[in-house]
Amino acid sequence: MDWPFFHGVAHRVMDIPSTPARPPVTTHFTLGPSGSTAILSTLILFPVLATARIASWCRILPGLAICLVAALNCCGTASGQATTDTARSLFYEGKYSEVLLAATAAIGESVFSSEDWIALQAEAQIATGDYASAKQTIDAGLEQFPYSVQLRWTGANVHDYNNDLTRALELKAEIGGLWTDSPWRYRNSRDLVIVGRYMLERRVDAKKVLDEFFARARDQNPSLAASWMAIGDLALEKNDFALAATNFAKAAELDRGNPDCHLGLALAYQPNLPEKAAESLNRALEINPEHIGSLLVIVERQISAEDYAGAETNIQKILKVNPERFEAWSYRAVLAHLNNDAAEEGRCRTRALKHWEHNGLVDHIIGRELSKKYRFAEGSEYQRMALLYEPGLLTAKIQLAHDLLRLGQELEGWKLAEEVFDADQYNVVANNLVELRDNLSQFATIERNGFVVRMDRVEAEVYGELVLELLEKESQQLVGKYGVQLQTPIFIEIFPRQQDFAIRTFGLPGGAGFLGVCFGRVVTMNSPAAQGASLTNWRSVLWHEFCHVVTLQKTNNRMPRWLSEGISVYEEQLADPAWGDTMTPRYREMILGGELTPVSKLSSAFLSPPSGEHLRFAYYESSLVVRFLVEQFGQAAMVALLDDLATGTPINDALRRHAAPVDFLDKKFEEYATRLANELAPAADWTKPGNPVAGVEGWQEWLDGHPDNIYGLLGLAGSQVEAGDLEAALETIGRFDSIYPETKGAETAWALKAEIHRSQNDIAAETAALERLTALDADDVAACVRLIEIHSAAGNWADVERVSDRLQGINPMLKSAHRSMALAAEQTANDPLAIRALSALVSLGPFDRADTHYRLASALFRGHQLDLAKRNVLLALAAAPRYRAAHQLLLEIVKMDEEKKKETESDSNGAALPADANRGVTR
Repeated sequence: MDWPFFHGVAHRVMDIPSTPARPPVTTHFTLGPSGSTAILSTLILFPVLATARIASWCRILPGLAICLVAALNCCGTASGQATTDTARSLFYEGKYSEVLLAATAAIGESVFSSEDWIALQAEAQIATGDYASAKQTIDAGLEQFPYSVQLRWTGANVHDYNNDLTRALELKAEIGGLWTDSPWRYRNSRDLVIVGRYMLERRVDAKKVLDEFFARARDQNPSLAASWMAIGDLALEKNDFALAATNFAKAAELDRGNPDCHLGLALAYQPNLPEKAAESLNRALEINPEHIGSLLVIVERQISAEDYAGAETNIQKILKVNPERFEAWSYRAVLAHLNNDAAEEGRCRTRALKHWEHNGLVDHIIGRELSKKYRFAEGSEYQRMALLYEPGLLTAKIQLAHDLLRLGQELEGWKLAEEVFDADQYNVVANNLVELRDNLSQFATIERNGFVVRMDRVEAEVYGELVLELLEKESQQLVGKYGVQLQTPIFIEIFPRQQDFAIRTFGLPGGAGFLGVCFGRVVTMNSPAAQGASLTNWRSVLWHEFCHVVTLQKTNNRMPRWLSEGISVYEEQLADPAWGDTMTPRYREMILGGELTPVSKLSSAFLSPPSGEHLRFAYYESSLVVRFLVEQFGQAAMVALLDDLATGTPINDALRRHAAPVDFLDKKFEEYATRLANELAPAADWTKPGNPVAGVEGWQEWLDGHPDNIYGLLGLAGSQVEAGDLEAALETIGRFDSIYPETKGAETAWALKAEIHRSQNDIAAETAALERLTALDADDVAACVRLIEIHSAAGNWADVERVSDRLQGINPMLKSAHRSMALAAEQTANDPLAIRALSALVSLGPFDRADTHYRLASALFRGHQLDLAKRNVLLALAAAPRYRAAHQLLLEIVKMDEEKKKETESDSNGAALPADANRGVTR
């Protein structure tokens, strides 16, 4: 349910007034109609977009002037140029004291010092938290260079850090005025990049900025890294990761020693190429081990992985460089909140706002991180505080929209999303949400007992009632078991399009590996129609997600990822052994191969798994930990542990109180998991062939040395089937079954056995094999279809009904599932079930519409639902006007309807009235 990508720090989007407090120049514009390009919010699934702005801060504020020094120091001597290059390299490496010495010396050497040196000096002072000195440097520099947009851009940030918002706004507004009055003065590539970034903050049309500023600067001076980086930033904001990667790669090629280039490249690679992203991030830290932008990314990832000690270590590294860095103090406030230390949380927040008291990013960062922990109520309150400081901070507003939608507060959530879209037509998240809201308005809504289910209209007609029944059944089982009072209504949204599911869940398309997500009161999931060819039983998914509803509400959304997922998978297995995961040969191999994650670090296994297989193993291992805890300490201890989490008790403290210290649990759980792995087919030889083996002779030769090898037995059976020696294959499968009996991982053997028996026309043996197969695999459509065919032919209608129900759990939109269910219901005179199955078949559009409507009308007639019966028999006659049985049924319906009317009239006219019943009645 969570997302293993880098999580970045959102960049501040300032809503600059049209008229600054004291403009030194005019502030009108000639660029064209105003657009908007606010930065995207950081979400639970796609937060990397906001991370792009870390690099932007590091480049625009502490690094922009530096990356341009060499290209613009045209008037310097050869020795001066070398000094500038050296200072720039020192800045990249984080040697700010040496940079300050070099800058001070260079500025003091001449009355007419370079503005690049002045900007460099100010940026080094900002990087170390000496904001007062940076202000003096900028103010003095502007006196010497009154037309510099570079110093104004840097100076705006400096004045923000000196609690002088008015002057910061003025400096940015002056950039617009200078550009308007004297655009010829700022045609060089460096200034075009700065003015372009300023225009983006003014929400000028992004395409115009790209074409008229960034691309122009790039084409004018292709060797200037800053222009490539500006395009990369813009591409990241618009989710064009390929374009971003291309531009950051070029910037890194031009300015190899700049860690910001490599950080930008890491952010561009992360959604699709995480390994290359890690390489780029490592490269940035190789250049500067204390590179603040990269460390902030790592801190956020560590908080997501619940590695709070590691996050604190990196926060200390950041504060060693800059004791005033507000993001570091914001993250410390998050850690304090997660540790249930309200006093420390308040102190860290106050510290973060010390130099920039109206900085909305502080509360935005804290709230965003809490929302990633599913603490949407607390997160939303922080976003509201951020918007009090900065009403135009769109990152906070779109995050608040997401939080409210996940809390079920839809009216305000949708309204905020629309406001963001109106303010920024290029905001992809807001645009997606507005479009999704329109799509959701077309859904059907069915409500009962505190559940609100939204589905595609046809799907609701087909299996909406099945959804409600499953939710009610699970609620009865789990609410009492975990002792929770659910906050209702609970919203279940089932999407027939994966893209709509992803947008509702993450804000952006993607997340193809997710089947469902729970936020506490809101569950989103893919319907079978959105899953493609590979189907997962929707009942198991819904059971899993509703279990999250129970445990998240039980703990006020204060539980670690591993425990939340572990309980849900554990409860899946209890509900149906074919659901969830159990020990398999591959899981056995991973456990015994040293890939087991300690309990104390288990949440990290969900963050950046090497493969989908490792992610599935994280779910399984989490369920195994829950099973271990329940077996060792009891269900009551588990409930008490969840109660402690609800009060804010850290997980390790709760485990110590109700189970054991976490280091002890790490050891004991490893022993427990290892024992279970060794107990899986203990008589089997688990050696894998070192070289490829093929054919009957090859596998027989391998088995001569490994007679009980499960891989050899399966390989031999498959080769024997290919060779046509079916009896020998059955004997081999029998040996396999005796070594590795009915358990998950053996599905291949039973599928093969069923195939053999079918070819031999041994229906009884085939049926037995298929029954064992479906008991192991809840997602096998073909096995269910064949079993229905066999049981129907034999007249085993109870079995037909049972297997049809299982098939509906895999794909309820499959007509054959409802057709067979209807037939079984009719044969057993179960009219309510027949009505449901035939109604679903009608909604799906049956091949023989006349017959289906006639059968539905017959069942409704027997149930005395005459109006619906009449409607369906007329539909049958519309499809087949000469359908004699339908004509006869219509006559019977009309006759019964008339008789009922006569009975009603007779009862009304002949009923004795009380003595005083006619008083006051006029006839």
